[in-house]
Amino acid sequence: MTTSSIYHFFARLMQRRGYFVENNMLENFEFPDEMIAARSGSGFPDFVLKTNPDEMFSGGEFLELKDAKSHTITPFNSTLPSARKNVAMLDQNVRGQMIEAGEDLEAMPEREVYYLIRGVKRAQPSPLAKTLLVSGAFFETVPSEQVLSDAFEQVTKASIPEHMDAKEIAGYYDVQQKNFAATRQIEGSSISVRFRVMVQVDAGANLMSSQKYPMIGTNTLTLLLHENGLRQQGTFDWDDAPATIRECGAYVRLNIALEDVEHDLKRLLRVSVLHHPKNGPFFMAQV
Repeated sequence: MTTSSIYHFFARLMQRRGYFVENNMLENFEFPDEMIAARSGSGFPDFVLKTNPDEMFSGGEFLELKDAKSHTITPFNSTLPSARKNVAMLDQNVRGQMIEAGEDLEAMPEREVYYLIRGVKRAQPSPLAKTLLVSGAFFETVPSEQVLSDAFEQVTKASIPEHMDAKEIAGYYDVQQKNFAATRQIEGSSISVRFRVMVQVDAGANLMSSQKYPMIGTNTLTLLLHENGLRQQGTFDWDDAPATIRECGAYVRLNIALEDVEHDLKRLLRVSVLHHPKNGPFFMAQV
């Protein structure tokens, strides 16, 4: 039985890494079907990985694709980027596919979220691409609920007289994403209204930026995993990484996944620690 996890998924991407520097669409990549429990034709997520009866690799991660024709990250439409999301927020079609694939939705109701992001910049003689498989924790530095609540408070403050308390007024509203997504029927109107949340990545979190993140090279495939406690500086070949990196959970799990998929892929990897300005260290593996 094929082990399905974000680590094994990355190893499979490495095997066909040349695809990501070509003039093509990310969604047309031949993703490993045997690892996937469900696909979404629209909405979040694009894929749900299968779960495993394995404590080392629980699997079940949510994956969202983001493709851009520049070194930017396309906006997140209708869903805020998160480190984890609940199965209950998935639509009926995706949950149905998961059940059909033999998944127990109640066994793991909350899943980790990852984003496969690519930016392709036109250049001569060939385009320059950056492709990253990154934990949603890179973008959720403040809980999603608080982001919505604080944003709505700002809207309230801009809409009321100065003597009124915007925080108190905003506190009466149940500011949740599902409430934004609900379709509102207006009496007497021939149209209905549905609000959508669009999230843009701030310049400080744009992993495509050469100024902000020079360690993300062009024509590379990179894995970024949130890993508390790492303090290491420098970039190392896989087998020459210092103990502080080799002993962290991300390195150990990726090492096993590479053994499972293709041992020789290790010699292609360089590892380091990326220090997020707002959310601590991330284990980084790049080819």
